[in-house]
Formats: sequence, structure tokens, C-alpha cells
Amino acid sequence: MPSPTRMNAPVRRTLRGTVAGLAVGSCTLALAAPTATAQERPDRPATDAVADLLAADAGRATGERAPGTGTAQDPRHASDGKAGWVAAPSPAARRAPATLISEQSWSMAPGIDYRTWDQLEPRGPSIPQTVRFQLVTVDIVNPANSFDLLSTEKVAAGTTVHKMAEATGAVAAVNGDFFDIGDTGAPLGVGRARKGGLRHAPESGWNSSFWVDGNGRPHVGELPFVGKFRNNKHPNITFSGFNSPVVPRGGVGVYTAKWGKTRGYSVTDGAKRARQVVIRKGRVVSNRYGLTSGKKIQGKLLVGRGAGAGLLKRLRKGERLGLKWRVKGSPKVAVSGDRPLLVDGQRVVVNDQLMHPRTAVGIDEDANKVLILTVDGRQAHSRGYTMVELANMMTALGAENAINLDGGGSTTMVAHSPTGELSVLNSPSDGAQRRVPNGLGVFSNPIS
Repeated sequence: MPSPTRMNAPVRRTLRGTVAGLAVGSCTLALAAPTATAQERPDRPATDAVADLLAADAGRATGERAPGTGTAQDPRHASDGKAGWVAAPSPAARRAPATLISEQSWSMAPGIDYRTWDQLEPRGPSIPQTVRFQLVTVDIVNPANSFDLLSTEKVAAGTTVHKMAEATGAVAAVNGDFFDIGDTGAPLGVGRARKGGLRHAPESGWNSSFWVDGNGRPHVGELPFVGKFRNNKHPNITFSGFNSPVVPRGGVGVYTAKWGKTRGYSVTDGAKRARQVVIRKGRVVSNRYGLTSGKKIQGKLLVGRGAGAGLLKRLRKGERLGLKWRVKGSPKVAVSGDRPLLVDGQRVVVNDQLMHPRTAVGIDEDANKVLILTVDGRQAHSRGYTMVELANMMTALGAENAINLDGGGSTTMVAHSPTGELSVLNSPSDGAQRRVPNGLGVFSNPIS
């Protein structure tokens, strides 16, 4: 499944109970069979939205071009672009039931619990059979429990999940959005923090997000970005993104000091037909052809690419121009992933062969809980999970809606150990924590 993740300059952008009979010694957990998806039940057509998601995922699985790219990419499920281990096709009905091997759990704070377990999941003789999981469960009825975006000081930068969690006092944290690895380092999707406000967002194409509304309720869904000039000035100019790692062909992107220093033609995929406009205190102070690199952003910087550069050429120096933007849904907290896994209880992914380390977030509406899961992968002790397996596990854990966050070497779970120390509790596949631009933090104190 290709994603819009850019790999390098020349080619970038281009079920409640899935397991029956889990056993620990003589103890067996009998779980219900997974709910059949719309794709598996021809007598019950999928809704248009679910059918579209299934079709899109199937398209990515067969090499469909990623949005905004000019070249098809190899299937990738993580920012690092590393090839995942491939499992031979194996119909679920013919697989042996998974067996629980070991399990540990503890409470980290009232209503915030941690669980880790290994299970045996036969998929064929050529791959490891064991899979290791780490799960944080958060009771959202408890008013002391909350979520926030964890991030670096600048959007186009990275650090470890442990450092972000430690700096903010998070009880637990995982890595967040896919990002522009090897170039700007910026996240591809939407990021909004409680106190920092909107940090980055694309107009469309990478907006599937976990988000929290003003009442503290969590959601999984699309968060489109909308931006334009105030007072209907230049109505033909709309903004294709805010502090995003790339301005699409024909688009106009907005950058602020939160982004960091200018990155020149990195944000136009090397396209030289580009223009930048600087607006300070509501006035255009410069309008030039070509892009700067390594300069501090003071005010607001507009970058136009291709036809977007032509549109910006019309802005006059000294002209009064106010900008406005918003993310639909008015989230208080938001972090994006590349695609939903479950929508209203229906699985909307189809790839069941590529196995990677995974990070996912789901919502159990019945139990008023948020489920944050990581899966170790690409290692002898844990083979990783396919997209279908990940969606099925989120269903087994109780989620009705769930989203896939960045995986591969980015997958990191940080939480308090039984002794109270903030520790990395999974096994990152790189052998150490990767520097990432953001994450999702869990807190056990009221956040205003």
C-alpha cells in the first residue's frame, strides 16, 4: 500500500473477539467470533463511505499512485519505507486459533491501565509465529484523564517519544503521524495541541485523524483544512495546507514561525516554478520569484507552486491582506494517521500480507474507553501485523472506530513501568527510538 510519504528527493511523494480459545496454561479465554465486514457479507452492502474506503485501500494494495505523486510506489505502511515481512495468503477460516503465551498488566493511574502480552499466531512455516502487543486503555469518563498532541518545538523537526512524554508529564505516549522522513521531517497530516493550537494541516489527502472535541469526547474521522484571505479578497486563492511538508502542484501553502526555518524547494518537490510572499502585520512586505532556504519566518509566508505561483504574483507589495483558516470539526486535540481501520464497527482495510510494527488508536464507545495499541514487528520475537490483523485485533479489544498511525521503526510505546519509571515498553524495530515529529500523549490530570 503506497502512502504519500516522501522517501527521498528524486522519488518522494511520488472485531470484538478475533481470537477464539486463547490459552494460558489451563486457562482459556473464549472470545466471540469477529463481526463479518461488509466486504465479507454480500447480502449486506457496505455504505457508500465504507465501500469507498475499501476500494481505496484495495487500490493502494495493488500499487495505485499515491495522491499528489507522479510515480507509483512499492507498498509501504510506514514512514521509513522499509519492506515489510510478507506472509503467504492464508484465509482466516483456515488458520489455527491464536494462543496466548504470556501476559502482564498494571494500573498507571486511575482509569489508565497497561497490558502487554505475547500470542502465537500461525501464518506459515517461513515466518515467526509469535506477536507481541502493548496496550494502554484510558477511561474517558474519568475527568482527570485526557489526551494531547506531543510535538517538537518546530513542526519540521524530530525527537524521541520518550523525550516528548517526559517534557510534558504524560503518563503514556505513542508515536503519531507519518512524516516526511529524509527531507523536511514534518508530519503529513493534521496536528493540533490544546495550548499550542493548530500546528500543521493539509487541505486534503492526509486528514484521517484521532481527535478530541471541546467536551473531551474522542473521535476518529476526517479533518479537512480550509484557509483563505479575509474579506473575500482574492477569492480564487485558497490555501492547500498549513505548515505542511509539500505544496501540491498548483497550490499555495501557508507557513509560520512554528514551521521552523524555510526549506526552499523541498516544499515544492524540487519544482522551480515557485513564488513566495511574506505578510507581516496584515500587509504584504515582499513578493518574489523563487524560494529561500534557511531563513527564519517572521509573519506568514505563502509559497505558490506552478499555477499557485502565478496567483501569488498578483499580490501587491503594501497590500492589506488578512488570512484565516480552520480545521472542520473544531478539534481541541488532533493527530493524523494514514487511514482508518474500522468505521462504525466495519473493517475498511484489505491488505492481509504485509507485516510491520504497528501503532493504532481505537474508541470503545460502549465502555467509554480509548485503546492505544502497539505491535512489535520485523524481529525474531514478533513478526508484526498486517492491516487486516490490526483491524481485527482492535475489534477484539472492543473498538468500533480505529485509525492506523505511523508504523515500522517509528512504532514506540512509552509508559510508566510497575515501579513508576517512564520507560520505552515496546521493542522499536530500529533497535532504538526513532526521532519523530509528534505523538499522542495520555495525561492523568485536568488540562484546561
